[in-house]
Amino acid sequence: MNIRAEVWSPLQNTAVWLGAWLHGLEATDNLVDALTDLGGEGLVGVLRDIRQVSGTALSGEEPVLRLVLSGPGEAPALRAGSEAAEATSESGLGALVLRDADPLTSHVLVPDRGGDWRWFVEEQPLPAPAWLSPGEADQLLTQATNEAARLVQASGYRTDVLSSPRLTVGTLADFYDTPGLPAAVPVRAAKLFARADRVAAIVETVTERMNDHRIDPQLLALWRHVRAARMAGVAYAVGEFGRLT
Repeated sequence: MNIRAEVWSPLQNTAVWLGAWLHGLEATDNLVDALTDLGGEGLVGVLRDIRQVSGTALSGEEPVLRLVLSGPGEAPALRAGSEAAEATSESGLGALVLRDADPLTSHVLVPDRGGDWRWFVEEQPLPAPAWLSPGEADQLLTQATNEAARLVQASGYRTDVLSSPRLTVGTLADFYDTPGLPAAVPVRAAKLFARADRVAAIVETVTERMNDHRIDPQLLALWRHVRAARMAGVAYAVGEFGRLT
């Protein structure tokens, strides 16, 4: 199993860059460069369509763009049985949901592992997301991490396999943050992403780099909270972009 695919997706930063661009906070050239770095070149050809669809939906209480992630035991927050939900589950990469001027219509953009994107139009209401605030998401992730640490300690787990686990975690956390975020990203969202990156790096260090699966149940329980933090961070950042413009 690819642990990284469960705890990180380039769609997090892709969504934030798109949101900043839609609200006029990033130039098109900067967006295209970021999409290229994130492997989202397939979106470059439909940027005009994305702007046209969302241009009349930039105002409002909800963010114009949000991130949908899912994983084992957690279906994507899309209409059950829809083509968009099936494509998202099949790719395992997540999806972007764009608001439309019609409140009953949503546009779901789903990437595949070959770099192509599929665009689905949903004309029925989608399941309501959790709408966690950054503080709520951070608290849940912190609580889950502390509980996992307690269980690991109680198990008596010890290892000498990796000589410098802290260095490895730091290196992986740097990877997760590449290629960075737009300058307009609010501090609260950036801090939430950073915490999610660090927890993801810890999980990957133990399970993949050390090839040690004795504490998988304790670590894998963190996946859902990492994904929730990323989705909450994107929703908050894009919502704040709207308040800046």
